[in-house]
Amino acid sequence: MKSGAKLGGVFFVEGYDKHGQKKWDDKAPNKVVNVGLQHILDRVFTGSTVGVATWYMGLLASTAITSTKTMGTISQATECSNATRPAYVEARTNQTLSNSGNKSTFTINKDATTVEGAFLASSNDMNGTGGILMSAALFAGGTKVGDSGDKLIVTYTFVASDDTSS
Repeated sequence: MKSGAKLGGVFFVEGYDKHGQKKWDDKAPNKVVNVGLQHILDRVFTGSTVGVATWYMGLLASTAITSTKTMGTISQATECSNATRPAYVEARTNQTLSNSGNKSTFTINKDATTVEGAFLASSNDMNGTGGILMSAALFAGGTKVGDSGDKLIVTYTFVASDDTSS
C-alpha cells in the first residue's frame, strides 16, 4: 500500500510572430524542485510565516532540470523586452491553481532567441538569480527559436493530489 501526495503541473506555451500568427505551441510537464518543496513544507508544517505574496513566470534557455536546481543554477532566456518577469496571477479551483484567465506574456527582442522551457519563481527580477525556484520544465517538443517581435504566451496549471493506491 502506498500513501502520499503528488504536486506538479504543466506549462503550456504558445508562440506568435510579430503579426499575431501562431507559429507553434508546446507543453512542458514540470519538476517541482527541492527548494520549492522545502518552501511548501516550511509554510504548511513548521509554522513559518515567511511566504511569497506573488510568484512570477520566466523562460529557460538550455538547461537540464533536476531536483537540485535553484534560481542561481538555471539558465534563463535573456532576450525579452519585459523589464521584469510577469506575475503569475492564478485562480484556484479545489486543488488546482492556474493562470489561464490571466496568461503571462513575453515579447522577444532579438532574432534567433532560443527558448527551451519555463519556470515559476518568487522574484520578478528578469534574469536575476535570487529568490525561490518552485518549478521548471523543458518543452516536450524541444527547443524553440523566437525572433524580434514574437510573443510567447504562457499558461501554468499546478495541481496537488492524493497519490494513494493499493
